[in-house]
Amino acid sequence: MTLTQQEIRDRYRTEALAWAAAKDDPKKANRLFKRHHAFYKQIRELPEGRAALGSLLDDEDPSVRLLAATHLLPLQSDQAQRVLAELETGNGLYALDAKYTLSTFKAGKLNLDW
Repeated sequence: MTLTQQEIRDRYRTEALAWAAAKDDPKKANRLFKRHHAFYKQIRELPEGRAALGSLLDDEDPSVRLLAATHLLPLQSDQAQRVLAELETGNGLYALDAKYTLSTFKAGKLNLDW
């Protein structure tokens, strides 16, 4: 894969937003989530991929922050946990996801290799 950090960032963010927009259509949302996760698995070992994910931890959209933080847990644990903890304290749509992702990670049971 030959993508720049900006290209990775843009694609990751676009796919995360598409997943979030499909929240009322579970079948579509699941398909988009799986596609997004497959892209993450392609970029996670690339320096550009890691940098792109890190740059999304302060994105304005909570769905983007949730996914980026989740995917960065094994790579930048402290920063990722901080973002998930912030999302968890909110009352938005992603607070519960953040809570369970964080607790699963802390229990050593988070598997991002599926």
